[in-house]
Amino acid sequence: MATRGRPRRAEADAEILKAALAMLREGGYRALSLDEVARRAGTAKSSIYRRWPSKAALAAEIVRREVPAPEGDLVAAFEALMSGPFGGITASLIGEAQESAETRSIVLGLLAPYRAAGDELLGPILFRRLVSD
Repeated sequence: MATRGRPRRAEADAEILKAALAMLREGGYRALSLDEVARRAGTAKSSIYRRWPSKAALAAEIVRREVPAPEGDLVAAFEALMSGPFGGITASLIGEAQESAETRSIVLGLLAPYRAAGDELLGPILFRRLVSD
């Protein structure tokens, strides 16, 4: 069975992510433009949409790759997510989630590992507290 269109360039993902990361560092989430990401990455905007369905999904992917996973020091990981270099981006995504169900789903997916780690850490403490009172 023949495929439609040109085959994907393997390096396009890395180029798109690099261009988007540079834009996020330069101006934050609001300055992120998929047209400009495509121009900087030397690809078509449709190539971005084939990989990430929205600006929010692309930004969340970058945060996911750049912010430490919530393993070990949960507080440090959460601080990096919410107040480190990507804190403003995370906050912008959370703000956008108030207006868009799609972005809300993306943000919940981004925050899920942090919530699960927090539940794992706090669950036994809270349970003991409830049982002892």
